Amino acid sequence: MVKFGFALILSLSLGNCLSQVVAGFENFNLKQGEYRNDASPNHGFQSGSIELPNDYNDEFNYWSGFAISADTNTTTPGFTNQYSAIAGGGALGTTAYAVGYVYDNILVRLTGKAIGKPMIGMYVTNSTYAALSMKDGDGFAKKFGGESGMDPDFFLLTIKKYAGGAIADDSINVYLADYRSPNSSKDYILTDWKYVDLSTIGEVDSLVLRLSSSDVGIFGMNTPAYLCIDQVSTDNLLSASLLSDTKASITLSPNPVSETLYIDLPTKGKCTIFNVQGRVMWSNALEAGQHQVSVIDFPKGVYFVNLNDRYASRFSID
Repeated sequence: MVKFGFALILSLSLGNCLSQVVAGFENFNLKQGEYRNDASPNHGFQSGSIELPNDYNDEFNYWSGFAISADTNTTTPGFTNQYSAIAGGGALGTTAYAVGYVYDNILVRLTGKAIGKPMIGMYVTNSTYAALSMKDGDGFAKKFGGESGMDPDFFLLTIKKYAGGAIADDSINVYLADYRSPNSSKDYILTDWKYVDLSTIGEVDSLVLRLSSSDVGIFGMNTPAYLCIDQVSTDNLLSASLLSDTKASITLSPNPVSETLYIDLPTKGKCTIFNVQGRVMWSNALEAGQHQVSVIDFPKGVYFVNLNDRYASRFSID
């Protein structure tokens, strides 16, 4: 059982306290099948409260950082299909998303009021280029699992925080492909959007993203160094003091949850569940004590439970 207590400032309403801004990249107005990979003269794409760096050289047909895409091609292998997500579109049924070419570390920079605040989360998936390369192999990279299917291959996204001029040691690891289990039936290549909870890394100025793979040659990683991100949620008002566990309030279990959430309330009142965009997902008047709420139809992600605009707790659905 996990407890999350928020010492909320009473003069703030929940709507102000949960001031999430979501970067969904729809502001680039891309039509299905289009992409954009030249952010000059600014050398960055801005959406919500983040900026994604972009370095594009038309003369040498070279780029690094991020591109913005609405491509839906999930079947064509190879470099010519480098701007597609294997999920076939954006997260949560949206059109646009960002494609990262992670030759080395790349940044997700926070902007405006989000700088120095905690982050909420984001969705990640593989590019079609990387996914099909791992599935079938190509002229540069191996088929994951090898000919026997038993090679312990992996493709790993490591997320670190950059704050106060330094990269922190703590990290969040997300396996975009994992063949390390001795039971090959558990092997997978991520082909759907996966929600990543970023709230545990605390206050940040930027995120540092890095890719690594078991398939490495003399020139470095052979697996195509691409990933896709979408629905990047930042918190523009909450500070670390508001996220501290100084006052136990609402007890939630299990956390993360998949079907039934148990909510233990310290007092009676109106209980409401919000998603990170501030949308009300469920609301009811409840007595003090424990209650059950079915969340089986909620999309994967992070949610907030509010009671009488005085207490709030957070849970996630995997």
